[in-house]
Amino acid sequence: MDDGITRMLKTRLLSLEQSYEHKIEELSLIKEMGDALKASSISRWDELFYRQLDIIKKHTGIYSVSIMLLDDTTQQLHVVGASSMPGSSGVSPVSLKKGEGVAGKVLETGKTLYLPDVTRDENFKDKGTKQVGSLACVPIISEGSCIGVMNFRDNIPRSFGPNELRFFELISDQISITASLVKTYQELIDLEKKRINLGRYFSRGLAEHLLTDERMTTLGGERRMVTVLFTDIVGFTALVESHSVEDVVAVLNAFFESIVPIIFKHSGMLDKFLGDGVMAIFGIPDACDDDPINAIRCAIDIHNKVDELKEELLLRGLFSIDVNTGISTGVVFAGNIGTEEQMNYTVIGEPVNLAQRLESIASPGEIIISPSTADLVEGLDKTGLQLKEVGPVKVKGISRDLRPMKVLLKG
Repeated sequence: MDDGITRMLKTRLLSLEQSYEHKIEELSLIKEMGDALKASSISRWDELFYRQLDIIKKHTGIYSVSIMLLDDTTQQLHVVGASSMPGSSGVSPVSLKKGEGVAGKVLETGKTLYLPDVTRDENFKDKGTKQVGSLACVPIISEGSCIGVMNFRDNIPRSFGPNELRFFELISDQISITASLVKTYQELIDLEKKRINLGRYFSRGLAEHLLTDERMTTLGGERRMVTVLFTDIVGFTALVESHSVEDVVAVLNAFFESIVPIIFKHSGMLDKFLGDGVMAIFGIPDACDDDPINAIRCAIDIHNKVDELKEELLLRGLFSIDVNTGISTGVVFAGNIGTEEQMNYTVIGEPVNLAQRLESIASPGEIIISPSTADLVEGLDKTGLQLKEVGPVKVKGISRDLRPMKVLLKG
């Protein structure tokens, strides 16, 4: 009887000792993964994943481990890191949809899937993969959602038991911290790119407001009613030929620094710099009845500012400048053109060409607006604007005669 009790106690103690050693091993792995995360730069997240995978493989001793994360854009799983295997050649380009393959099923259900023998599973047998052994596919859960999976592979069938599967889920929980940080980092990078891009066109406050407006941050566009403004330095080519490059650059910078705030002040969008001029759009992101009036008032303020700038430039020992402006209203195609990584927001259509042509026929200091813009400026006595008909005139690229209007400037 005493021998039986002794044997039972020894067995129990051995089991407790093994359980204790297993817990120590788990804690050691989790601590080492945490230390790797703290010691790494999140900007080099690919290296961080590989470092953590090497730690996992060292502690578990299994054949291979890989991490697949869900791409928010494509809604597909893709491999972001895999531990080295004999005969392997880097990360697999495999992409899986929800429900597709073993990993896709785990992504869909959010539950661990264990294949004791992959050669008996329909996802592997008769597919020419030549894969053998065991596979445990474990979900990576963050904030209640499955954001990826971890694949634990061994080349021996039935390698994993309940303890190993529980251990793999514990490892996956730790990896979810890294994955969440990487996702947040990438979202911040994308947000900063959008902020920089929008900051090229709009005032800082409006740019911040438009960060979540997909119309301004994705490729493609739509037809919009806008008012287009072109302002150009008169006789710039001759000025370049008669002054030093340094002086020309200084004058251009002073000119642009003076007028861009005026465009933003009147709710305009800075479309682009055109060497010695600018193109601005009124009615982006949303059109309003005051867009033509805002464009004209913006042009008036630009001309008044240039009159002040002349004196400042002469005081700095530079040359003075004059500007002319053309404005046109109409329907354009507005949107981002380029690639997902490098896109430019612009507008295309006849009003753009017409505004540029009107600017080219304007005399120094003149603001010429199209008939469509003039027709939309209602209640001129309320706005304080005075217009005078110019024409009829012909402009390049437009067959019909036009009767544009000149904005009369006070003083």
